[in-house]
Amino acid sequence: MPKGYLAFILHAHLPYVRHPEHVRFLEERWLFEAITESYIPLIQVFDRLLNEHIPCRLTLSVSPSLLAMLEDALLMERYEAHLNQLIELSVRELARTQSEPRSHDLAEFYHGFFVAGLDNFVNRCRRRLATAFRQFHEQGVINLITTTATHGFIAAIGRDKPK
Repeated sequence: MPKGYLAFILHAHLPYVRHPEHVRFLEERWLFEAITESYIPLIQVFDRLLNEHIPCRLTLSVSPSLLAMLEDALLMERYEAHLNQLIELSVRELARTQSEPRSHDLAEFYHGFFVAGLDNFVNRCRRRLATAFRQFHEQGVINLITTTATHGFIAAIGRDKPK
């Protein structure tokens, strides 16, 4: 029986949510949550795999809209402020849950998670997440590909004229 191939392809996409006219814009939190919960943890895992000489090959598809936001100085400044607010909240939660061991353990986890994320963002990535992913590509850890800037409207693709 012939052997097959398995390809791990992670797809990273968010709609463009930059709104400089607003100090806080709800949809920007989508980006901030994705950075905190997906992109920084991926960078940490890739760094660990490199440091421990563990081979890893996967493909990361990054949409143009996400790439533009990850390279945007205003959004990265706002992200850092957002992460600092999460750290401040986690400090208050540590104090509030002092007498509740299970809740306190969770508060400690998130405090450490946010502090490590900020350290990784500022010191390791120098606030340039796209550059970090490019470095992994250059080191042979990941393949980088892109996709269309927006998802296609399937009903209209491949038709000469609309019905």
